[in-house]
Amino acid sequence: MIRRLLSVANHTDSVIHFDLRYSEGTSRAPLIIILHGFKGFKDWGFLPELATSLSRSDYVTLNMNFSKNGIGADGKTFTAFEAFASNTISQELSDVRMVLEAVLNGKIGKQVIDPERIGILGYSRGGAVALLSALEFHDAIGAVVTWATVGNLFRYSQEELKQWQKQGYLEVQSKFVKQPLKVNWSYYQDLQENNERYNLPERIKELETPALFIHGDADKTVPPEESKLLFENCGAPSKRLEILEETDHTFGIRHPFEVGSEAYFIARDLTESWFDHHLKY
Repeated sequence: MIRRLLSVANHTDSVIHFDLRYSEGTSRAPLIIILHGFKGFKDWGFLPELATSLSRSDYVTLNMNFSKNGIGADGKTFTAFEAFASNTISQELSDVRMVLEAVLNGKIGKQVIDPERIGILGYSRGGAVALLSALEFHDAIGAVVTWATVGNLFRYSQEELKQWQKQGYLEVQSKFVKQPLKVNWSYYQDLQENNERYNLPERIKELETPALFIHGDADKTVPPEESKLLFENCGAPSKRLEILEETDHTFGIRHPFEVGSEAYFIARDLTESWFDHHLKY
């Protein structure tokens, strides 16, 4: 297994770090881009194992850090607090665009990647970004899979919004840092400015890309009803919803990854089969 740690610059001068994985001898294989969730990073939990598993099945995987996800220069710890605070959905879509353009222009994985066969997978909020990417870059993306996706980006109460606007930031907790993380009011302003564009339950009616939605029925972080609604509204001729029994938001996996769970392996196998069907055969 070959793993290359690479980066590309965004037009905002922020840097997108990613792992490119593929088996020895790979040539013009389908590419899977993997997107982490809110407060996440490319090395969280099951993401590296998932990328490695897909790579062993004759895919190239690109497991990326969003440029403003808060991970510092060491690539491991949350130290870039100001970057995290200033992140937006538009920024994350821009990151995906830059990666796609680099792949299509042969700057990433030339000879290894088949640029005409690209899939995208997103976990949690990364699922929402994956779906928006499939909508906005539909000519480049041939299949999309979401795990425990956020189905509604406008998910804040009026009281939360009032306090958020008043103090200029929202505080959120993370298991990886002792101090609260700040999310600037500019995050919600970005949503407001792109109200129709980021209205997933409505936008997904326009989706034509084959879409698989996977969710745990015991997810307390993002209710499975969010995936169910997206599936029901999804306009893609080829779509599938899988609700896994007795599993939570992380599919039974904790960070760091030590051993897989039954739910995780089911989700992984469903994902591989979906990409096989739509990118290989």
